[in-house]
Amino acid sequence: MTAVRASQTATEMLDAAIADYLGVNDTDYRCIDILDQDGPMTAGALAQRARLSPAAITTLLDRLEQRGLARRVRDDVDRRRVLVEVTPRLRAMAAELYGTPEQAAAGLAGYTEKELELLIDFMRGSVAFQEEMMRRPDELAATRAPRG
Repeated sequence: MTAVRASQTATEMLDAAIADYLGVNDTDYRCIDILDQDGPMTAGALAQRARLSPAAITTLLDRLEQRGLARRVRDDVDRRRVLVEVTPRLRAMAAELYGTPEQAAAGLAGYTEKELELLIDFMRGSVAFQEEMMRRPDELAATRAPRG
């Protein structure tokens, strides 16, 4: 658990440094990351995924559009629907900040394919565990008497 916690801290510190470089706050950065990982989605889906209110996501998207990091586009399938996606500008900046896929692969060259499969399985299990744990505060809050 110590190694996992240290990895999480290092990831959070890297995320904070990149958010600072991009001129965005941590929540803005997290939403950019969600969009980059999951692809275009509606503002409502992003709000739900990021655990933000619809009003907060609207303000956040306005900031990201103003910085040229995300944009709202019409859905090609359902023209009534608007999707949010990261911009080519953001993708270019990400390549500068994170390096190329070849550079990332070089950092993993010391592992066998079997070891990499184990690491991927571990990371997926860790994500599933954390997603399950995210439900716990909501469940606990629902069982408590209202304050006041």
